[in-house]
Amino acid sequence: MKVIAKISKKGQVVIPKKIRKSLGIEPGDNIIFLLTEEGVLLTKQKESPFDKYYGFLNKPGSSDKLIREMRGKRDDLGD
Repeated sequence: MKVIAKISKKGQVVIPKKIRKSLGIEPGDNIIFLLTEEGVLLTKQKESPFDKYYGFLNKPGSSDKLIREMRGKRDDLGD
């Protein structure tokens, strides 16, 4: 697929809709520009399943307390 896009004065380029759709790129996604001998390769950075938990446990208090808060009150355990 060949698609042409123009670079703005600020060095920005809009990734054409066909390419975004093909790669599954959505707002907020990170993309990788890889310089090769043939040119530039553009790929979507794969998300780690742990990315959404980054900094989650960086809270004061014990991990046991945090787990209890996450689970909520459980009558069957006498909490």
